[in-house]
Amino acid sequence: DALLRRDESSLFGSEARENFYYRVSGAFRLTETMDLPLFDELKFRVAQGTAGNRPGFDFQYEVFALSAGSATKEQLGNRELKPSHTTETEFAVNGNIGSISFEGIYALNKTEDQFLNVPLNPVTGYSNQWQNAGTIEGNTLEFNVDANLLQSQNMRWDLGLTWQKSNQEITELPVAPFTSGPDGLYFIREGEDYGAIYGRDWVTSLDQMQAQLADGDDISNYVVNSDGYVVEAGTEGTLDEAGILVLDEDGNVANVRIGNGRPDWTAGISNTFSYKGFSAYVLVDIKQGGDVYNRKSQWLTRDARNGIMDQTGVADDQKKTVDYYQSFYDVNSNNSYWVEDGSYVKLREVALSYVFGAADLEPVFGNAIKQIKLSAIGRNLFTFTDYSGYDPEVGSIRNPYDGTGTYPNFRNMAFSVQLKF
Repeated sequence: DALLRRDESSLFGSEARENFYYRVSGAFRLTETMDLPLFDELKFRVAQGTAGNRPGFDFQYEVFALSAGSATKEQLGNRELKPSHTTETEFAVNGNIGSISFEGIYALNKTEDQFLNVPLNPVTGYSNQWQNAGTIEGNTLEFNVDANLLQSQNMRWDLGLTWQKSNQEITELPVAPFTSGPDGLYFIREGEDYGAIYGRDWVTSLDQMQAQLADGDDISNYVVNSDGYVVEAGTEGTLDEAGILVLDEDGNVANVRIGNGRPDWTAGISNTFSYKGFSAYVLVDIKQGGDVYNRKSQWLTRDARNGIMDQTGVADDQKKTVDYYQSFYDVNSNNSYWVEDGSYVKLREVALSYVFGAADLEPVFGNAIKQIKLSAIGRNLFTFTDYSGYDPEVGSIRNPYDGTGTYPNFRNMAFSVQLKF
C-alpha cells in the first residue's frame, strides 16, 4: 500500500508553501505460506509514513497586549515557519489463536521543525517568537489482546486488553535551553525528556546536608524529621521547623529535575457481557507513574486552607505547625514538595441495557411496539489514586499541571429508552 499527499496552506512560510507527505506499508501472512498448527492467522507488517502540523494562525503575526489604552509588544511574528515534520516507522505482528486475537507494535518516530515559543533577547522589544526550533525522537511499545471467553446460544463474554509504553527525548535544539509551560515548569533542552518537570528541591538526607554545609557549621545541628526532610535540630514541632533547599556548587538554590509527566505505562481493560436481553460493558483505564504538579495544594497552603495542615489524629511527637507547611509554599516557587505521583485506576465507563422483545411486549401493547431497549451509561464513575487533588488526570502527558483553574473530569450519567414500532 502506498500514498502520496501534497499540502498547501497560507499558514506555511513563503519558502515552504507546499509540502509532500507519504505512506508506504506492506504485510506478509506467514500462515498462507506454511502450516502453523497453533495459529489460525499470523501476519507480520511494516510501515513508514510522514505527517506534519500547520503553524497556529497567530504564529506569523506580531502580537501586542493592550492595557489601560497602551499597547506593549509580546510576540514577534514569524512568516517563515515551516510545518513540523514527523516520520514514523512501525513494526507489528498480528495473530489469531482460536477465539483470541493479538497485536504487538513497536514504533519509532522523529519529529523535526517543532513549533516552540522561544524566549527572545530583551533588545528585540518582544518577549517570544514561534520558531521551528527542535527535534524530538521517541518510541512506543504497544500490545492489544481481544478474546471471546464465553460463547453459547444465550450468553457471550468478550475481553479486551491494551498496554502501552512511550518515551520521547529532545535530540536537537538549535536555540538556548529555556523553560516552558505553566509557570515555567518544563525545561526544554537537548538530551532531556519532553515533559520533564524542573524546580527547587528539598534536602532529605544528612549526606545531602553535609555536602552543602556553610563554613563553621556542623552536621550535628541538623536532623531528619518525621516527614523525611532535613530541619534544624531542636525545631521539630515548633514554629521554627522548616525545610531546607538544595544548593548548587556555588551556594545558590539549585534548579533540578523534580519530576516527569510521562507515565511508566498505561493500560485498559474492557469487558462486554450479554445474556439473553441483558448486556453490560465495563471499561477500566490504568496509568502507572507520571507526575503531576499540584499548584492548587501549594496555593491552599499559603492561605492555611490545605487539608494536610489538619493535625487531628497525628501523634503528638509528629505534629507540625502551619508555619512548617508554609515553608514549603516557598513563595509559590516551583519545588518538589508539590510534585505527586499521578498513578490511577479509573472506572471509565459502565453501560447497562436490557431489551424487551416482541414476545415480552405483546401481552401489554399487542403488535404496536416491537421492541423496547432501556439503557444506562456512566462515565468517569470512580477513580482510585493516592493523588491528593481532585483528579490526577489533568492537563496532558507533557503538561500535567493541576492549577487553580483546572477542573476535574466530569462524572456523566445518561439514561435512554428506545422504542421500535
